[in-house]
Amino acid sequence: MNSAEISLMTFIALTAAMAAASPPTDRPIGFIGVGVMNSAIVRGLCTLDSPPSAIVLSPRNAALAASLHAQWPSRVSVGTSNQQVVDACDLLFLGVLPKHYEEVCTAIRFRPDHLVVSLVSTAPLAKLREICAPATVVRAIPLPPVATHRGATIMCPPHERVTPLFESLGTCVAVEDEEMMKKMMPVTALMGQLYAQQLATQHWLEAQGVDTSSAAKWTGAVYHCVTSDSARPLPHTFQHLVDEQTKGGLNEQVIREMREAGAYAALSDSLDGCLARIQGRTAAKKRKNPYSSALED
Repeated sequence: MNSAEISLMTFIALTAAMAAASPPTDRPIGFIGVGVMNSAIVRGLCTLDSPPSAIVLSPRNAALAASLHAQWPSRVSVGTSNQQVVDACDLLFLGVLPKHYEEVCTAIRFRPDHLVVSLVSTAPLAKLREICAPATVVRAIPLPPVATHRGATIMCPPHERVTPLFESLGTCVAVEDEEMMKKMMPVTALMGQLYAQQLATQHWLEAQGVDTSSAAKWTGAVYHCVTSDSARPLPHTFQHLVDEQTKGGLNEQVIREMREAGAYAALSDSLDGCLARIQGRTAAKKRKNPYSSALED
């Protein structure tokens, strides 16, 4: 046995002892799978004012795990197996591909004190609780900006330890009902659409003769600026923001023309289609009329 293996075994033993003796906020946190989402959470946690005492990563995606360890060598370590990570921690983030989660979880021995936060978007709670028994399981769908504490996360059910953790990384909306969580999940699919809308805006500016760099910079700045008003909304914030647009002004004109073109109906239809996929059913077929911007004769 080489010195690295001895050092890792010592770390595992020490972190297991910490888990038994430390309050919840000081216990090591484990990550099974080190993909985009889990690594974003690790980055967010490590840059908090009061970061976790220790984070243990599974060896999946060795290059990304090694990169995170290199950034925070005194806080982030990499285990040699999933089971070592599980043995060292009581709070575990499960972030593997949907096609792998059953195989991964059934190979792990969980304890009654384990709390598993599943980030597997298609894995139902009932199945997760079955294969992770006797652990407690919650589901969470965070967005990548948790890495910079500007994330948005939906989770089910609420949990006294996990909900505040995600709140520290941005905004967390916790619901009791898994079906309600499914209905909220399609909104996360608007991320790509927003980028496509920004790209279309940049291309329009370029068509007006604006150079590419200025077009991109101005588009990004405007979108970031205008959404800041709605970052912490009350129930009627969005309606108020729409209603306060100047009558006959340019903003009202764009809203009216987008509505007449069916843009908001198309948005609703796309969310319906996403929800149908999440719920495992076929979306209702709708007759859609493509919008045309051709000049009238």
